[in-house]
Amino acid sequence: MRLELDSIKIKDIQESSATAIKDGVLYLNKKELEEELLKDAKIKSVDINIARPGDKTRIICIQDVMQPRCRENGNNFPGFVDKMQIVGNGRTVSLDGAGVIISNPESTRIEMGVLDMDGPMAGLTPYAKLNIVSLAFYPVEDIKNDANEERIFEDAIKAAGLKACVYLAKAGLEVKADEVEVFESEVGESVDPSLPRVAYCFQTYTPQFDYKGRSDRFFYGAAMTNTFPTIINPNEALDGALVGWNAIKAIETYSMQNNGTIKELYKHHGKDLNFVGVVVYSASTDAENRQRSADMCANLLKNVLHADGAVLTKILGGMPHADIACTGVACEKAGVKTCCPTTPLTATGTLADTILYNDVELDLITITGSPFERTWNIKFKAENIYGGDPHTKIYFSEPIPQWADSEVLNMEQYLMCGVHDHTNSRKIITKEF
Repeated sequence: MRLELDSIKIKDIQESSATAIKDGVLYLNKKELEEELLKDAKIKSVDINIARPGDKTRIICIQDVMQPRCRENGNNFPGFVDKMQIVGNGRTVSLDGAGVIISNPESTRIEMGVLDMDGPMAGLTPYAKLNIVSLAFYPVEDIKNDANEERIFEDAIKAAGLKACVYLAKAGLEVKADEVEVFESEVGESVDPSLPRVAYCFQTYTPQFDYKGRSDRFFYGAAMTNTFPTIINPNEALDGALVGWNAIKAIETYSMQNNGTIKELYKHHGKDLNFVGVVVYSASTDAENRQRSADMCANLLKNVLHADGAVLTKILGGMPHADIACTGVACEKAGVKTCCPTTPLTATGTLADTILYNDVELDLITITGSPFERTWNIKFKAENIYGGDPHTKIYFSEPIPQWADSEVLNMEQYLMCGVHDHTNSRKIITKEF
């Protein structure tokens, strides 16, 4: 597979009578975009706003963050925008410096993402440096009054947000790219047989976060909870096969599109290693399924991809720790060397207190940041609140009353969009003092 990613740098977004890109400015016809998004009968209305770096703006009720992209031959975000077809080959236009944020103001979830475009929170997240198209969706009454339909509405606005990404990026199809990246590999093949074969084992989801008993759809439009581990070409992950969850859990669509581990392995491909493929799977909440998944991952890595080593990543939550350890041990016993991650789950104690697993087979463990670290007293006076009502309650694990327009917020970092990223694209680290 050969993926050409043409990036156009966006310096600003301005409202206009026609959607186009000129001299680094994305001109947006709001009315045209609105008409496109309201074609879904489940969506009653949408608020469209523009937020820029340094604005006194707070965006709330965030379900996902996305990067505008469009494939030259169509087939965008299969399973959500277009029909099922394998992606990862061909030319894709990407708007660098731009983002689409979708918000669900009437969600009954208590944990919703927040992003400040200025102030102390903005200094921690790369999303505050983007020019944002903020989309807040409201459901028709039939969905609003039926709790069982809420998950369907979440999928609907996920698809609408991805359609907005395609709509915006289409304006760049005839614009000269500022940067062109080429990602080329075939699953299982070596560029240089003398180099070690390295694969990526990507834990993508955990059913412990199933909302109202239903798993999120994110892999070619399908849920992965009850599927077996699967091999994909790394280009598929970069090109829309994988999108974010329906909740902010440090793994937004933007981070899937710019997977840090995949991009880093590509940098070394053919130089000091052969990047031979990606195994994607979901964590398990019971021991039998966990061992089955671990053994299947190890088998795919060892006997199908013939990997000498594998980089493993985990997603948010405690159960994924046990799962990633089980997978790592199975790989090591099969002869595949592993780099295994851990995530401190408390803001107190030592790193050793939070590792949650200890096995002699796992002798290379990395720390990927502490998403449950509490950021106290974020002082920022927002002049604009996008994504919901200024009186919307902002979640915190302690009984501290706070609202969207509060001048001071106390938050756990995993709800601060972009501060942490489980694909290893961030620079936040955890240190002991």
